Amino acid sequence: MSLEKTEAIVLKTVEWSETSLIVTLFTRDFGKVSAIAKGARRLKSPFESALDLLSLSSVVFLKKSGESLDLLTEAKLVRRFRSASVGLLPLYCGYYAGELINALTENHEPIAGLLESLCHALEELDRQASPATTILDFELQTIQRLGHMPSWRWCVACGEEIETDRQSIAFSASSGGVVCPNCAPTQRSILRIKPQTLEVLESKAMELSESGAANIVAERTPFTAHSPQVRAEIRGVMEQLVICLSERRLRMLDYLEDLKR
Repeated sequence: MSLEKTEAIVLKTVEWSETSLIVTLFTRDFGKVSAIAKGARRLKSPFESALDLLSLSSVVFLKKSGESLDLLTEAKLVRRFRSASVGLLPLYCGYYAGELINALTENHEPIAGLLESLCHALEELDRQASPATTILDFELQTIQRLGHMPSWRWCVACGEEIETDRQSIAFSASSGGVVCPNCAPTQRSILRIKPQTLEVLESKAMELSESGAANIVAERTPFTAHSPQVRAEIRGVMEQLVICLSERRLRMLDYLEDLKR
């Protein structure tokens, strides 16, 4: 066992006993951590508001061996994100960002820069930036950092370059990217998207690649400038990717329908 100190975002809390919680944290140095917070449910909790959902806190925990839950010994609030005061959609987007990290990461597997990406997304939502742009950036950053970025230009089945002068292009989240007309019949769960949709997604992916997956600014063309069909298709592609990677439909996806409009 070792005593560790780091910064973390609170992803989830579950009642453990009359006085304690199990908290899921995403930390800067240790990846995701699940720990028991003894006394966290008491009226005079030693953790106060440091364990509120999506709070950024400085934490100290006792790292245990094997599959045992770690023990949270200290948590001090560093920053509370206030997207709830901006509106329901930014709040839901923040919850979704936390749920996404929880679903796609494993305990004690550090991922460089992922905590910073999550903090940046929550900051953008706080300052009333476009929720649709903020969440798309965050989803792509997360997928990039985890090594799951789809192929936007080359057929995932045969490797041929995709022709973008067609009326629609086939995309398969389960196969990992775009599919040429010859290979499309052999792939599962095909989505048909407009070339403009693919152009937006590929452009975003290129920005990430050129910046080394650093936090990127809002796209040059506002998300709302795209047609309703393109916006809906972008959300459809990202939803399918997230479902495939997490192997389930995340609960907060149902609250993000307004991002398609």
